[in-house]
Amino acid sequence: MSIKNNLNYIKNEFSNDEKILESAFKLEILYKRYKHIIWGLGILILFGICAYGIHSYYNEYNAKKYSNVYSSLLENPNDTALKEQLQKGNPTLYSMFILQQALKNGNLSELESLSKDKNSLISSIALYHLGSFDRNISQLEQVDKYALGDLSKLQQAYELIDENKISEAQIILDKIPQDSQLNELKQLLKHYMITKR
Repeated sequence: MSIKNNLNYIKNEFSNDEKILESAFKLEILYKRYKHIIWGLGILILFGICAYGIHSYYNEYNAKKYSNVYSSLLENPNDTALKEQLQKGNPTLYSMFILQQALKNGNLSELESLSKDKNSLISSIALYHLGSFDRNISQLEQVDKYALGDLSKLQQAYELIDENKISEAQIILDKIPQDSQLNELKQLLKHYMITKR
């Protein structure tokens, strides 16, 4: 009985070895048939990994470079060579610099031009400050992005309360969501409206 079991065991082993050899031959045939494609894909993947690494390094290098230019420009805001370098290399960071200087100096014409900037954050900040400086509700209504949208609504409501337009101010304040970070200020302004009636 044990000889029969041993023979079955050996037969199964040979069968398994035969399947492994058969798979190896199939792989060899596939490799011979498609070796150019396999090598091409391997080279393409390797090239893609290298290109991604170089691109990431280049982006990081530029970010550091223009951050240093920005820092130098903040220390010496009248340096025209640094301004030109920043404007050519990183227009968004240049717009941030111009925005910072316009707010610092109260330059409304710069804020006006920045309110049309292609970067929506910069244009929203500029538009908000323009509306605040001019006390212009229509400009403040245009600001609805980021946290500035809720802040703009508070400003609009305050301006309407000053003009004794309490019901319109109430409508604007109701547009500020309950989960807003400015909800407490909204509640304070609502209490202030009660005293104005």
